[in-house]
Amino acid sequence: MSNTIVRGLEAILSGGAEFITFEEGKPMTLLFIDWFEDLLGIREHYESALTPKYVRCPGKDICPLCKANPSKYPALRIKFRVYDAIEKKIKFVSLAKSHVQKLNSDFNLDEVDPTKDFVTIYRTGKGASDTSYCARRYNLNPEAGKLVLEFPTQELMDNIPDLTPQVTPHSPAEIAGFMQALVGGAQISQPQGGYAQQQAGYQAPQSGQAPWDVGARQGAPATQHKLPF
Repeated sequence: MSNTIVRGLEAILSGGAEFITFEEGKPMTLLFIDWFEDLLGIREHYESALTPKYVRCPGKDICPLCKANPSKYPALRIKFRVYDAIEKKIKFVSLAKSHVQKLNSDFNLDEVDPTKDFVTIYRTGKGASDTSYCARRYNLNPEAGKLVLEFPTQELMDNIPDLTPQVTPHSPAEIAGFMQALVGGAQISQPQGGYAQQQAGYQAPQSGQAPWDVGARQGAPATQHKLPF
């Protein structure tokens, strides 16, 4: 399977895909590689005790986590690639659909195509209830300390990291293995902020109880989605 392969020296040494974590008070200026018809979404479970913590759901009818707790549905996460001109790297972004909708509204307001012009992304808030994003066109202003940003080289674009593994569901056998590894002796940890707090309805497991047996949250069946804008 293609999603079991890591290609390239840099990817192997760095451990694979590098995801951006936006922070309040630290705006990032980026060029979007994927947008419009290229956006992809997939439903993901978050279980802080599992390795990996983010489990891409293959569908409620065959997913062991869904079957373990049918009322706790995975969240839809939108995956895409961006270019960080400061580090000269292609990176990955994973956001909730509502945040993508807000960014798209800002792009429309500024009449900017984020795949052709650099945009600055701002995050406000730190928790699930108060986090929001906004975007503005990046306007060069040397007097304000804004740098001239260079577009990615053709060589970099020819070797762009593949998005497919990030939107390929884990197989039922893989997910069962993640769960069995925890039951086999791993310690059950408590969710710690960030993405964990965004998963509404997550409750800490009781003693002797697996985390996927706790809590309930309504949602749609798990699958991969193409998201037009």
